[in-house]
Amino acid sequence: MKEALERLDALMNRLVEADQTGSGIEPLRVANELGKIRQLFAQAPSIIPKRGGDRHFRCEACGTTVHAATAPQRCPTCGGSKFFSADIEQPFVESGAG
Repeated sequence: MKEALERLDALMNRLVEADQTGSGIEPLRVANELGKIRQLFAQAPSIIPKRGGDRHFRCEACGTTVHAATAPQRCPTCGGSKFFSADIEQPFVESGAG
């Protein structure tokens, strides 16, 4: 998640700089970078599993989380067929200074 946020911030800064300086920006490069960032967010853990219960699977296409023993064939929201395990392996979230 941290890498995705850092890449998103860097991309936003490049877009702002391009707007302020009038320099050109390559739309395909921006779209490619946004796709990579989206992939990082889709793979990020987000749910704590129940003890002894179903696992959690997140649809790569739309982000819907499905609770089941195994990944479903199709997403109930969008019909997508690729899922990531959404179970958190680390029980505690690390926080920054504060």
